Amino acid sequence: MNARYIYFGGWLNGEKNYNPWNITINQGATVPIESRYILSANPDGSGEGTGEIVSMNWNEKFYGQGKLTYRPFSGVKLNYNYIYDNVEYRDFDQSFSYNPDGDFKKFRVGNTNILGLTHTLSNTTFYQANFSYFFKQFKQFVYEDVNDPRWTNDRLLNQQPTEVPSFRTGGTQNLQFKRNTSTYGFKLDFTSQIDKINMVKFGIEANQHSLGFDNIYLQQPLSVDDPALTLNPYVTRFVPDINDPNENLAIDIYQRKPIELSAYLQDKIELNEIIINVGFRLDYFDSDGLVLNDVSDPDIYRPRKDVNVAKTLEERKVSNAFGDPWYRDADTELKISPRLGVAFPITDRGVIHFSYGHFFQIPNFELLYQNPEFKFGAGTGNLGIAGNSNLKAQETISGEVGIQQAFTDDITIDLTAYFRDIRNLAGTRADVIRLPGGSSSYSQYVNSDFGFVQGIILTLNKRLSDNWSATIDYTFQSAKGNASDPAATRNQIAGGEQPEIKLIKLNWDQTNTVNVTFSYAAEDLWGFSLIGQYGSGYPYTPTLSQNVSTLLINSELKPSSVNVDFRAYKDFIIADDFRLSLFARVYNLFDIRNEVNVYNDSGTADFTIDEFSARNDDNPDDLVNTLDEYYRNPTFYSEPRRVEIGASFFF
Repeated sequence: MNARYIYFGGWLNGEKNYNPWNITINQGATVPIESRYILSANPDGSGEGTGEIVSMNWNEKFYGQGKLTYRPFSGVKLNYNYIYDNVEYRDFDQSFSYNPDGDFKKFRVGNTNILGLTHTLSNTTFYQANFSYFFKQFKQFVYEDVNDPRWTNDRLLNQQPTEVPSFRTGGTQNLQFKRNTSTYGFKLDFTSQIDKINMVKFGIEANQHSLGFDNIYLQQPLSVDDPALTLNPYVTRFVPDINDPNENLAIDIYQRKPIELSAYLQDKIELNEIIINVGFRLDYFDSDGLVLNDVSDPDIYRPRKDVNVAKTLEERKVSNAFGDPWYRDADTELKISPRLGVAFPITDRGVIHFSYGHFFQIPNFELLYQNPEFKFGAGTGNLGIAGNSNLKAQETISGEVGIQQAFTDDITIDLTAYFRDIRNLAGTRADVIRLPGGSSSYSQYVNSDFGFVQGIILTLNKRLSDNWSATIDYTFQSAKGNASDPAATRNQIAGGEQPEIKLIKLNWDQTNTVNVTFSYAAEDLWGFSLIGQYGSGYPYTPTLSQNVSTLLINSELKPSSVNVDFRAYKDFIIADDFRLSLFARVYNLFDIRNEVNVYNDSGTADFTIDEFSARNDDNPDDLVNTLDEYYRNPTFYSEPRRVEIGASFFF
């Protein structure tokens, strides 16, 4: 049994200089900017906030795990595992630095139940069966109750001065989001050493998911007056009607029950001086999604074709202009993937290993079901992106070859070269889907993107001996593709650019990484470890490249990063089955300020041309905040040094 409670205060703070209900009044351009704004003009005299410093990236977590084991018969073992995880937290949004109570609170809860059976049939044969149920829920909101009297007028969220860069001076996030995922699963693995050479394994797995998705922008009455005139910041909010074309763009709700099935067969062949693992895997997926029969008229609530406009909503659900139902069930998918691994010695201490295989991964569910009813508002240009329940699984062809050599009983070196050929990645169509009339269009996710990763890993390992151990590994890698973001092609088209037509560095491409660990374990129950990491910079797209050519996407590198963590412990034996362990953990031991994000016009987190222009403007820089506060975004830097001290009790 294991239980943990953790409260982390975070390191990104805000100031309660304004409340969500504070009203900012703009007296107009005829008034000098120094006195143009009346901040926090509330009739109850509450004025501005308290100025209290509060954390804006805190989290509070409770974690519990329990395990029961029972042996009802000889050769039979039953296990039951239960895991509970409950987290409340906030993510930092710099724009709410002075109005922290107006931003989202976030909640994540999970339950895991696994009932396992292990049955040994003989000295050479056994099987394992697992029955599982997983539940995960994520929610975010400012106020959970739609009828909460504290909801504020939409105008308050963007009322801050615009002449100079300013944080928000009031208002609330008016979106309520909830996502539930529950999964019933069954897995069976059978293993048998059928002779001295062959060990055969085969298994099946089935997972039935149930997905619930609620994304609701709470509406306010259209007749609400400007709070700057009424001095009333509050409104009564309501959930929009999903069947009302005038409201339903603000609401997406769906339930889906996708199914995953898989089976595999593997044979481990041990010859005199060679070990071969060969097998294959079969994967089946049913997205339980819907796709359009007529992609040129997607929105059943706002049809564009005259023949569809003339029908009622219920009639459209039965048939569209072609006489087909508006939606049809998505296709299912069946994939077979081979696997091969070989290892053989070249010296008494050296081994060569080789592997090759095809691997499939279903797309992110959000890409399958985004905008599930294909709702698009009026307007011109590109109106957005629709999901695609017919997306195929991402395919990765993976291979590696390496050599491992032992110099002594406890020192080994491993050199491995690898590649990953990634196909059928989710992207967006280069050709947008035109709507009737030709002035508007939309995009849809398709299997259009690809990538190729190759690299070398060199690892030196010193196993634990003489009370210490150490590892050092170096990775040289190149990760290129046509796009890093599934929406990249659509965004380029919407921005008037040409889609990328050559391989570029992917956002997560890091050419050089080094990891070093050192651990010492004394015989009198104490020890410590050091973990060091170095990484070269990730790519980014400089602003100027957008004025020259899209071929310069991700052409520059962010600064490199260095980090060292330290951990130490001291154990005390209280009784035969009781042990107390005191520990200390120091993250970012040397308090290094790594730049994890940069301004695209400068390549650094410390400066942007926008800041230079603002400082040379005649407008004051402190109506709400200073320019330094606005442009020194703390999320552009790594977390500062953090020290944790605690105790664990084992029994």
